[in-house]
Amino acid sequence: MSRFAFTLAWLALAPCANAATFLVDTTSDDGSAPFQLCDANPGNANCSFRGAITLANASAGADSIVFDIPISDAGYVAATDHWRISPATTLPLIQDTLSVDGYSQPGATANTLAADEGGSNAVLKIELHGFGSSSQAGIDVGNGNPLLHLRGVAINNFQINVQLQSPGPNVVEGCFIGTDITGMQGMAASNNSYGIRQRGAAIIGGTTSAARNVISGNGYIGLWDESANSTFQTSQVQGNIIGLGADGSTVLQGQDYGLYVTNPVQGNVIGGGSVAARNLVSGIETSAIYISTNAAAANANPVRIQGNVFGTDWSGTLARPNGSFPSSPSQPQPTIVVFRGGECGVLIGGDAAGEGNRIAHGAAAGVLVSTCTGAAILGNSFHGNAIGIDLAPFSNADGATPNDAGDVDQGGNRLQNTPHIESISYLDNGATMQIDYLVDSATGNSAYPLRVDIGGGSKGQMEIIAFTDSIAEVDAQTLRSVSLSTASLGGHALVLLATDADGNTSEFTSDALFDDDFEE
Repeated sequence: MSRFAFTLAWLALAPCANAATFLVDTTSDDGSAPFQLCDANPGNANCSFRGAITLANASAGADSIVFDIPISDAGYVAATDHWRISPATTLPLIQDTLSVDGYSQPGATANTLAADEGGSNAVLKIELHGFGSSSQAGIDVGNGNPLLHLRGVAINNFQINVQLQSPGPNVVEGCFIGTDITGMQGMAASNNSYGIRQRGAAIIGGTTSAARNVISGNGYIGLWDESANSTFQTSQVQGNIIGLGADGSTVLQGQDYGLYVTNPVQGNVIGGGSVAARNLVSGIETSAIYISTNAAAANANPVRIQGNVFGTDWSGTLARPNGSFPSSPSQPQPTIVVFRGGECGVLIGGDAAGEGNRIAHGAAAGVLVSTCTGAAILGNSFHGNAIGIDLAPFSNADGATPNDAGDVDQGGNRLQNTPHIESISYLDNGATMQIDYLVDSATGNSAYPLRVDIGGGSKGQMEIIAFTDSIAEVDAQTLRSVSLSTASLGGHALVLLATDADGNTSEFTSDALFDDDFEE
């Protein structure tokens, strides 16, 4: 679903009758009646954020909370020129359709940088700072049918900074989740564990510059997706910076997982086919994306991870590794983990322009597929990971898997055999390569036609695809001969990758003579 369609859906579900706007003009946490005079003139210190939520819950219709807090307010922080609201107890659940707009505070400005121009230059003025309770949530949307549109607020120091429990679709955009007001300092600690917990449909970020969130510095998880618990509407996570500061380069230490996807709606999208839709997920201490628990109903409607950048800064030139696992450096973790029962229900990359991910500098595997089948890994660019793709028979990574006769073994992606390079010869004074290879997969053990990507890369990981071959069932387990321009490999070593018709992608195989390439 596009961002435009999501916005229409949000508006269609939001009642219009009796809508009211409540103007917060004090950082006081007093929610009693004297602080619920939210339609008065700004500056009278008679409308607190707690009071405004209380009023919105009692007001039918799609209400709004906006801000105009004076510098004279006790919660003004001169050093950073912003206002800090510090709830002493848990704020009221949001129980009706509500927009909370931090950009309404004078001086606040949304990000204007495109994804390929840097991080986020948003200037936020409203900070919601928790009191550190192990059970406290910051913004908390209740279980009924409320809808939230949250933008332009820094939220930190809550056990769960934003909790979206309703079926949705809820929207979170242009916020700093888990960081200070600058987006450059994390709050990673036990009282700042979860950035966003999503239990229904949501759009997190978006494809406009202003929608970009920074979700970093949380002690455990940036975004926890449990969307299938309350809805079957699909969600989108697009255009966000996860794990890095607002500059798109500085690692904010402490966030164990970027996205922890334990019960998603099939069809959810992480990223997309445009530069604007890509998420930058880097500097994560364990896994950038971890998908587990329930098996997919069908691989025909996969969770799609597309067009994202993993393991670099915003420019793609500086290494910002995922998976270094500083608490136990001898046990680095994969960048993307798919660990489910039955069908994986996940597509990593794709064949359309822009759908391939950049997966780089991972301390362990770029992608680990454990136990489940049909995780297609297509069109991606891998570079500098400890291993590109790791298929494992059980839950733990096990490194490169040797081919077996006929491909009868079982495990992640059925442990699909890799193409075996039989010989390479050069024609036309080296301008043409002839590659003879074999995929030893019997028809009963792999679904045909079998796709083989042939490309170039370094250290056994494919960075570019030069040619895609297709093996029909009648040609199973026969020697293949393919010719292509030597220049099409871009000066890289030869790398091959097989994917069967059910989406079971193999590990990489490479020409060992040139496995280290010429780069490093």
